[in-house]
Amino acid sequence: MQFNHPLATSSSPRQQRGIAILSVLVIAVLVVTLAAVIFARQSRAVRQTDNFQSLERSWQYVLMMEQYAGLQLQLDAKDNKYDALTDRWAQTLPEQTLTEESGAVVRFSGKLEDMQGRFNLNNLVSQEGEQRGKLDGAALGLLKPFVTDAGLPAGFTDAIADWLDSNQQPEGIDGAERDYYLSGAIPYLAADMPLVDPSELRLIRLEMPDPNDKNTALNQLLTTVTALPFKKTTINPNTASKEVLKALRLADNQITQILDKRKLKQVYKSKAEFQQDMAFVVGKDDVLINSFDVTSQYFRLTGEVRINHARVFVNSLLLRDAKGAVRVIMRQFDRVNEQPITTNDASNTPANTE
Repeated sequence: MQFNHPLATSSSPRQQRGIAILSVLVIAVLVVTLAAVIFARQSRAVRQTDNFQSLERSWQYVLMMEQYAGLQLQLDAKDNKYDALTDRWAQTLPEQTLTEESGAVVRFSGKLEDMQGRFNLNNLVSQEGEQRGKLDGAALGLLKPFVTDAGLPAGFTDAIADWLDSNQQPEGIDGAERDYYLSGAIPYLAADMPLVDPSELRLIRLEMPDPNDKNTALNQLLTTVTALPFKKTTINPNTASKEVLKALRLADNQITQILDKRKLKQVYKSKAEFQQDMAFVVGKDDVLINSFDVTSQYFRLTGEVRINHARVFVNSLLLRDAKGAVRVIMRQFDRVNEQPITTNDASNTPANTE
């Protein structure tokens, strides 16, 4: 009698076919999965390449906008010797749309703003000669109303002065030099040089109990001040806002006179005309006389360019010299949005020094 061991029994043809089919299915799944992964990676690579190309082309459109803005400023310098909101450069460029040969749709818009319609924080210190880094008392006096009108303590003016000047002696009890900033939870040095950007104000000592009030006040101040390089600048009455004119402590009737003239599309064509209209008295009003002029040199180009999914913001500072030549002296690819501004992340406020 013979007995067959179960392990020795050969598989039936049906079992063999089942194993073969299962192997084929596994291989098919692996192939499909691999193909899907390769396709997904290729699609992502194509999208990334397209985005990079769109971004690169967007930057070229930004350069085009800068050249166009520079051309408008050059032509304006030939038209007249003053700058006002009636000039060609002051007209906002509405959103323009064009289609490239590739089919990509390009949208861009922009506008120019006269930065000398604001108070230049760098006027607080001399930027040239033997007086470089020395405080200007007259400019310091002009800044205080800007600070207090924004809802900030008057002592913040001293802290700004200390941030700019070259010495290590604090201005008043609210001043702060490098020792103060080095003692903070996040230590850093005072600049001891002119501001590069008004946003540096967030780094300067400012002690207010309510962070929200501080943010609101700083944002308000940033709408009336700027930071311009190379030299001290004047304020253009043809482009200055009501808040700026008020902070300069012009009389109400003088401010009304300026704004009414602007509504009628009329402009001050010379410094002498403005001085006469304001009834400034030489000797008595010398600070104000020296603070105004109807010609501007610094302009900011803002806007954006969009190509497909790429989006680039335009934020360029242009300088027009006495000969009418225009050049870009600062370029940033970020949104010009002065609100909100955070004060507790890097500034020496009580929240950051406890």
